[in-house]
Amino acid sequence: MNDIKIFEDVEKYLADGRISSAFSILDNAIIAYPALQQFAGELERMRRDYGYMSTYALQGLPDPGLSASRAEIAEGIRSLVDAMTRQVKLKDAPSLYFNTLRYELASPADTVTNLVGEYRKVVQKLSLAALTEDPAHASREFATRAEQLERRLFNRVWTVYPFSGADDASLREAMEDRSLPTYFKSLMVSAVFMGLMEQYDERRMMLLMDTYASAEDADVQVRALCALLVGLWMYRSRNMSARLRHRLEALKEMPGWRSDVRTATMQYVRSRDTERITRKFNEEVIPEMMKLRPEIEKLKDKPMDPDAMDENPEWAEMLEKSGVADRLKELQELQEDGGDVMMATFSKLKTFPFFNDMANWFLPFHSSHTQISAPDQPEISSLVEIMGNAPMFCDNDKYSVALSLSQIPAAQRDMMMSQLRMQSEQLDAVRMAGMGGRNPGREELAANYVRNLYRFFKLFRRKGEFTDPFAIGLNIPATPALSGEFDDPDTLMVIAEFYFKRGYYADALEAFGRLAGMSAPSSAISQKMGYCQQSLGNIPEALRHYEEAEMLDSTSRWTMRRLAWCHRMLGDWEKALYYYNRLAEDRPDDVNLALNIGLSLVKLRRYDEALQYLFKAEFYCSGSEKATRALAWCTLLGGDFERCVKYTATLLASASPRPNDYINAGHLSLLTGHPGEAVDHYQEAIKELGGDVDRFLSIISEDKLTVPAFGSVDPDLLAIVTDAATHRK
Repeated sequence: MNDIKIFEDVEKYLADGRISSAFSILDNAIIAYPALQQFAGELERMRRDYGYMSTYALQGLPDPGLSASRAEIAEGIRSLVDAMTRQVKLKDAPSLYFNTLRYELASPADTVTNLVGEYRKVVQKLSLAALTEDPAHASREFATRAEQLERRLFNRVWTVYPFSGADDASLREAMEDRSLPTYFKSLMVSAVFMGLMEQYDERRMMLLMDTYASAEDADVQVRALCALLVGLWMYRSRNMSARLRHRLEALKEMPGWRSDVRTATMQYVRSRDTERITRKFNEEVIPEMMKLRPEIEKLKDKPMDPDAMDENPEWAEMLEKSGVADRLKELQELQEDGGDVMMATFSKLKTFPFFNDMANWFLPFHSSHTQISAPDQPEISSLVEIMGNAPMFCDNDKYSVALSLSQIPAAQRDMMMSQLRMQSEQLDAVRMAGMGGRNPGREELAANYVRNLYRFFKLFRRKGEFTDPFAIGLNIPATPALSGEFDDPDTLMVIAEFYFKRGYYADALEAFGRLAGMSAPSSAISQKMGYCQQSLGNIPEALRHYEEAEMLDSTSRWTMRRLAWCHRMLGDWEKALYYYNRLAEDRPDDVNLALNIGLSLVKLRRYDEALQYLFKAEFYCSGSEKATRALAWCTLLGGDFERCVKYTATLLASASPRPNDYINAGHLSLLTGHPGEAVDHYQEAIKELGGDVDRFLSIISEDKLTVPAFGSVDPDLLAIVTDAATHRK
């Protein structure tokens, strides 16, 4: 909608309740774009309904349905804007969506109903191909045709809007048809979802809900739910119709609904960490491994298999010393916690032509696909078959590996087969022990699908043309329609702690806020909410939460430190000093506390008291530049120039004086009657500031107000000194 400037104020007007102004914008749009004339009738109908409603309300007559009627009209305007925007873009928008849409509109006979009917016939022929004279050729011919139709149906379902009753009925019938493969049904769920991502469509939302409720296959169910959750979040500000609300309420009565929602949500929550894991792998692990190449060359003739490590510990020792072992261990822990550690590896394997077709990113892995099946190469076929059950790979990662097999040397293929077979057997044992049989659990299915989605939105060659839900803070627990599904403290705590630990402070704050509203007051929750606000730069709010935490636990040193810091940031040095003194009661020899108390006293212009603490800090931490710098500043402010000379000289003689050290030295020279030296020091400061004269002059202006002795300096002399310092010869 933002691409069409004429519509850009509609949402703002609707949010402000200015429905008449929104109608005016749509009137202007119809005048500006003749192609929108087809919407004039619908616009006039909505305007008439709004007029009747307004007239009734302005007469002062009671109308219990007023709120619902206004919301319905506003939602109708939003839908009309969607349709009008789509129509304007249809002419020449260059995106993949509109290119595909124009192709589909050029083939009006290829309706969803007709394509599903043709696909059903091809699938039947494929199942009978084994009875023909040339079964291999016939199977491949029909399989190729089936794949073509799958892609056509994906594109049709993705782009058709609005989703008509006939389209809906045909797709529902296909979903219930046991003769059609499960992977096809899962693919259609993704097509519905991607169409929903382009434009809000209540019929698509309803189809996803019903598919979740009635699909016989767990994978189809879970994918429908994962898609629905994103749809509910993406359109959380849209007014949900009574029909849709009632259907959602019915889903909430299903026995497994809440468990499934939480399971799928946790996969989306974990996906937030994928970028960080990938960055760690690419920026830390791989570079460190590359540094080890010379050492590896020295050991290349020695055994590398894990079983030989005990006999030859040089490999393990080398990894330990390099730090790679620690990073690999961290990645393993992230994987055990559900993190997607495969993204870094498989992001490089998405350049095959297979991935140029959008539908293939959502296609469940099946070894019979013509681009990976190799009946004339049994070793590859076996590996593809085994890989189909490998839980550590999502579908499009499996396709990546399968497409790469022909390029991998036979020895490496054999090693892969051995490892995958062993992992597959271990997985089967775990599943059987859990009484779940050999089929993957719903958590595994949800993780697989979320990773498929993540890879598409991050790696597809035309990804920039799509709204990426993972990039705009996907936070399903914050969806109003789903608030009741996360109303238990245990679930919310897991989500909140995940966000908090990984630095997603806005989302963590929202989750902790809900936790605080449903459980007894907790010092820990208040602390974490304070830290979230602090990290987001909201210091007053951080202070409020830290004060709550202190009321609940007045002995927490962590809380006191944060309170002191907040008061410092807000300029309340008296209160900061109060908390530093409390912290120092049982740690009188703490150097940092002595420094902070001293600096607080300096800010309060209690210089003699400040010196006592700064001397203590210097005594306990001899040679500390931090203490020396504080003493230099305090003695300058207090007018003790004799001592200030000593501390300033120490700083200037250090390995790396700071710009402020030179500026303070300049102040000292000026105040002790040596303006020429002041110029030299100021010029050094400007040099350390990278030549930023404006920054230098700003510091001088601030210090003129801060350093009491500056009042005795002749303003004309100061002007001459700063002019000389800033003049470049």
